[in-house]
Formats: sequence, structure tokens, C-alpha cells
Amino acid sequence: MSRLTRRARAITGALVAVLTIGLGCTSRGSAPAAAIPSVSDPLDSTARLSRALATLFDDERFEHAAWAVDVRSLTTGETLFTRHAQALMVPASNQKLLSAAVAAEHLGWDYRFTTRLLATGSIDAHGTLNGDLVVVGDGDPSINPRHPERWRVFDDWAQALRDRGLRVVSGHLVGDDNTMAEPGWGDGWSWDDLAFGYGAPYGALQYHENQIEVLIGPGLEPGARAIVATAPLGSGLLVDNRAVTTAVGSETRMRIARLPSTIHLLLEGEIALDAAPITQLAAVDNPTRLYLSAFREALGRKGIVVAGSALDIDELRTPPDSSAVTELVVDRSAPLADLIDVSLKWSRNGYAETLLVALSGEKPATAAQGLGVLISTLRGWNVRDDEYLPRDGSGLSRYDYVSARMLTTVLAHLWSDARHREAFRSSLPVAGVSGSLAERMKDTSATGRVWAKTGTLSNVRTLSGYVLTRDDEPLVFSILANHYRTPTTEVDDVTDRAIVTLSQFSRR
Repeated sequence: MSRLTRRARAITGALVAVLTIGLGCTSRGSAPAAAIPSVSDPLDSTARLSRALATLFDDERFEHAAWAVDVRSLTTGETLFTRHAQALMVPASNQKLLSAAVAAEHLGWDYRFTTRLLATGSIDAHGTLNGDLVVVGDGDPSINPRHPERWRVFDDWAQALRDRGLRVVSGHLVGDDNTMAEPGWGDGWSWDDLAFGYGAPYGALQYHENQIEVLIGPGLEPGARAIVATAPLGSGLLVDNRAVTTAVGSETRMRIARLPSTIHLLLEGEIALDAAPITQLAAVDNPTRLYLSAFREALGRKGIVVAGSALDIDELRTPPDSSAVTELVVDRSAPLADLIDVSLKWSRNGYAETLLVALSGEKPATAAQGLGVLISTLRGWNVRDDEYLPRDGSGLSRYDYVSARMLTTVLAHLWSDARHREAFRSSLPVAGVSGSLAERMKDTSATGRVWAKTGTLSNVRTLSGYVLTRDDEPLVFSILANHYRTPTTEVDDVTDRAIVTLSQFSRR
């Protein structure tokens, strides 16, 4: 017998002996020395989830990025995954979660802002108001196309005034915006954001979100100035049009710029001769002026003439005597539930800032006072002061900082409160369905099962909210990315894959 044959027989014998011992142990009911965890083991499923998420966030494309992540079960309170969850990160529009949550707690979901129309004199038999018509607001942000039932409210007011016999205002149309402090910018907003619609100042009198649409189309031939129109009219801005028409098929590039507290809006760039018109959104310098201009037009449509000027109350030498006015119309805004829905689903900065300032309870209301209420409320929700640093209500400020754990704590508190759970969850964008998540995670297991707030600034991308697992177990999560240099689409891809992974998680 050869050496090779003898070695083969020896190995075969050893294997038979091992298998015999193993079978013998099994037949006697003894457990094997090292049991292999079953797939249904909940500890194993949680560990596999953690490994899968870690692999996503360890992607080498993000070696310069900072990720802060926290995922918890709303059923058991168990932390399923965490990474730098206590690190302070710039939240971008995830800051809106805080202003909305505290506004709902302090003001209530049915709260409405109030606008009053006052007369400083009497209306005579000929329909003439011998004095000024004064509009006093406290911040209603809902007079814009996002609220169809409110969009034409100026016409409703004008009709109500006509029904009272008003035909002529001999004095001025005055906008009293002194219930909110000016200039209406958040602490830490970048000056070059203030020209754009998303950087519009908030105020006590707000119309069309305090912004105008700048419609830009090509001229008649290459080299000609672009054709520009703005809407609505009466913004008070002067457009310096330096945009030119370029050759067919060329690239269209456009930018707007305006120094704070000025009325000169610079428009420059190129638009191709065959290009479709484009729209830029520009912030107005004085929201009250835009508001009064639109209201004056509505009065005219109902046959009511204002003989004087449309004036911000600060332009009057002597403010109206509040004790000598007559109240003509009282208007209520859309309810807070509708306002929070717009703020969160469509990430509207002006709405979020208005909610924050409305917490003040003082006149003139200030953001600082609102932040004081926000901080004291969050303390009551077991949020530590060192877990965040708030500076505005919208997240446009680079001075805002939050931790992922802080956000999941707030979201978990809202979930546990029957007054807020469904109202708050329904106000969030839904993956693949609505708001700023309508085009994300479509046709995946996460579609319709994720409610979360997005956030975007330069080199900042965030997403925090709720997700249902495959077993319908609700989870709360916060994923914050800062300091990355890769395209934002790649950050979104990793974030979305992480959320889809959560939606597929099962303990069974």
C-alpha cells in the first residue's frame, strides 16, 4: 500500500469518528459546544442591522464627512444603531422640527394669527372714511398660493368694507407691523442668502411669503438683453437687468444679488435664445410695502379708492391713537396645523421663523424671546442644554447646532403624547409620496412608511423622523451629515439606503 493511500484512509477514518461522536451527542440530546445563532434570534437580527448600517456610513467616499446617527425603537426604547449621536452638528432645516414642536405645545394645533382692519375716523353718509385705514397684523404667513382658501383674502376684506358702506379713504392705507421686531432676519443668516426667496425677512404683515417671482426669458436675438418681468407688483425693488441673450443651444446661467436693506436687485447671466423662460425667487426689502400694495389693488377691484399713500406705520410722524379707532374687520389665519404642515412638508423658512417669534407672547415679539420659550420647553422634555444650540427657527443659520440624540428625544416625546403624535407625523414629508421626500425612496419598501424632515445647506444634509419596520414596529431616527465634499446626491443615496434598510428590519 502506498504512503498516499495510507494517508487518505487515515483522514477518512478521522472524519468518520468525528461524525459518529457528533451524531451520538445529538442523539443523547446534548447541545453542541458552539451553537450557531438562528436567523430568527432577535439579538442576531439587531446585530445584522447594525453591521449593515455601519457599512453604509463607512463608505470611503465620505472620509472627510462627519456622520451623526441615532436610531431607536419607539416600542421598546432600545437603541438599534448609534454613531456620534451626541456630537453637535449643523441641522439645516431639521431645526424646523423644534420650532414646530414647541409651537404646537404652547399655541395648540388650532391656534390662528389675527389681523384687524381699523379706521381712525368715521365713515360718513357718502361712504368716505375721514381718516386712515390701518391694517394691524401679528404675523399671519398664510396669505399666499400655498393656502388656496386664503390666497384671495384681500378681496374678501375689501368686499366686507364695501358692505359696510366704504367707498373712499381720505387718508392713508397704513400697515402696522410693530407687533414683531424688525428686520426679520435670523441670527447667523448669511448676507448673501438675503437676496433669495428662502432668505426673505419675516414680519407682522406677510404676503406671498415676502418674495417675488422674477421671470426671465431670452431677447429677440443673441446679444440682446433678456426680457424680465416680476410678480406680484408693488415689491419696491428696482431690477438692474444685466442678463443677456446668447446663441441657440448655449448654457443658461443666471444669478441674482442684493445688498441687505437696499432695493436694487441685480440680475446677471446668460440665457440661450431657444431656452424656455426661467424663474428666480427674490426676497423683498420691506414685506409691509408688498402687503399694502396688494391690498390696495384689492380695494380698487371692489371700487374703494385710497386718496393717500400706502405707508409703513414707521413712516408716519404720529402713530394712530389706538384708543380712538373703530374696528371694521377681524380676520383669522389658517390654523397652526396647516401652517406647520407647510413649514415641514415644504421647508418654508418664513413660516418656521414666524412660529418661533409667535412663542414670545410679548409685543414687539422677538426671536430671542421665542428661543427662551423653546429652551424651557425642551428642558421639560428631558433635553439637556448641552445637546443643542438654537439661534433661529428655520435652520438657515449656521450658528444652529443639534445632536442626533437630541432630535430623536424630541421626536420620541411627540410620539408618546396623544395630543401630538398623529398631527405631527402627518405634517412631515412622506417618502415617495409628498413634500420634500416625494421623489426619494420611491418604489422601495420605505415608500409611504417614512415620515421625516429634510435639511439642506452647503455641505450639510439631514433627515430625521419616523419609519415603520417590516413588522410595523415604529422607529425614530436622525441622520445628520456635515462637512462632506461629495455631491449631495451621493449623501442622499446613503441616507436613503439606510432608511430602506430600517424599513426592511424584522425581529422575526
